[in-house]
Amino acid sequence: MPTHVNLRHPGWAKSGDTRARGYAHHGSRALNAGELAALVDTARTVDAWEGILKQLNGCFALVTQRDQELLAAVDRLRTIPLFYSADAHSAYLSDDAYWVQGRSASSAIDRLACCEFRLTGYVTGSSTLDRSVFQLRAGHRMRAIPGSPPLVEGMRYYAFRHADFLDESDESLIERLRGVHERVFRRLIENTQGRRVVIPLSGGYDSRLIGVSLRDAGIRDVLCYSYGVPGNWESRISQELARYLGFRWIHVPYSAERWRDWAATQEFATYFREAGNLVSVPHIQDWPAVWKLRSEHGVTSDCIFVPGHTGDFVVGGHIPKDYLRHDTLSRRAIIDSILAAHYSLWDWPPGNQDELLNRFSERIEQVVGRIGDCAPETAASLFEEWECQERQAKFICNSLRVYEHFGYEWRLPLFDAEHMDFWSRIRIARRVGRQLYFDFVARYQDLPVTRANTDYGLVMRNAIGAIDTLRLRPMAKGARRLFKRVRWRREYEQGPLAWYPVVGRDEFRRRYTGREIGHAFFALKYLASIGCDA
Repeated sequence: MPTHVNLRHPGWAKSGDTRARGYAHHGSRALNAGELAALVDTARTVDAWEGILKQLNGCFALVTQRDQELLAAVDRLRTIPLFYSADAHSAYLSDDAYWVQGRSASSAIDRLACCEFRLTGYVTGSSTLDRSVFQLRAGHRMRAIPGSPPLVEGMRYYAFRHADFLDESDESLIERLRGVHERVFRRLIENTQGRRVVIPLSGGYDSRLIGVSLRDAGIRDVLCYSYGVPGNWESRISQELARYLGFRWIHVPYSAERWRDWAATQEFATYFREAGNLVSVPHIQDWPAVWKLRSEHGVTSDCIFVPGHTGDFVVGGHIPKDYLRHDTLSRRAIIDSILAAHYSLWDWPPGNQDELLNRFSERIEQVVGRIGDCAPETAASLFEEWECQERQAKFICNSLRVYEHFGYEWRLPLFDAEHMDFWSRIRIARRVGRQLYFDFVARYQDLPVTRANTDYGLVMRNAIGAIDTLRLRPMAKGARRLFKRVRWRREYEQGPLAWYPVVGRDEFRRRYTGREIGHAFFALKYLASIGCDA
């Protein structure tokens, strides 16, 4: 059985029969891609290979071709995607889904996947938008075994599940978390090796935590940036935080006119296609900022971007608060909470909603296993396991494609394995609403509570959430028509990011109801680009 491997990103390193990309810690050792490939290549059996895989802490992808057998794996978050397919004679694997698609004689658009993508911004499970192409899921490895046809088997080696709880006092848990954070950022500093760190700094706790931790560790070569319409509230908070931390700060201005120009470039078109990769809505909001940092602000290729993805998820900020109001949650209630939170970019198409409900419910259970009636603790674990596998892996982490497009490396300290493992051991009562996390932040982050930063940022975020909630309330048809007539022009040209001109004016006007976010429109744009009429 021939196995065909095509790895296109320049970051892949090779040692013997193994190629690796990314970074990791193995025990106390910090490994770059070349060192990671060398370590994994020492494994002479599948069991030994998997044993090393389970010990790695980092963001990586691995591929070993040996004796006609193919082994491949991605990390806990699928931060570096891999795609594969098999026909009667060969197996194919690549970091480029289009390359795999081009090898298939049975390539065809998957209509259910397109419908799911329209609602979520990504394709769940191992599917992609093409029936013949599959993706390696977060926390999984695959093995292609010779045969006619070849056997391709997958195995999950990690899932973000609540277990082995730490039933200790808050004081003890906060002290534990302090130690975890110290080790997490010690590993980050080891991995960055003295290179400049670039932080997309918002007013939220996650990027702020990164900035404070680096400052407290004595790291001074840090650049913070923000973007959007000049004077937007999040950029004002970002500037105040950077000034307080003593870091250089850059703002990249956005406007409707600039977005029209950027979206008309070949470079944007190339990025938009690459970033979609038959699975995810392309992340574009940082794209002009990173472009300008490189071309106008001297951010050289050896700089490392360190975004705050996604601390609020890991610490429990996405668990539905109403879970705590029940002694038992039904299968239907758990699935409905996932659908309500994540299948909501657009209204569901009329006519076959019952069928879609059943099909999407099946897809959810393909990710987390059969769901039964259960206690809130188990329900929260299922909810977060699904989100980790799907939204975090395929939507949030897809923003990393921006940095890669311009030749930069990145690091994700808040997805460090020790950090994730700590929070998986905290009971729901201390995680819902990020209660324990906020207690930790209040004790160990010394930023003053002023209108300029902490409180103001939270108040503004809560206010925006309230506005979004109001928009979701049903409107009479006449009221909705009036709302659209008054609102769409201002929304199209303005707003904190001013990015809607990426979408055609007529398309935006026709579809806009006041409830959509930018990603909803960009999902349709990507589907249209691959020939799927949404």
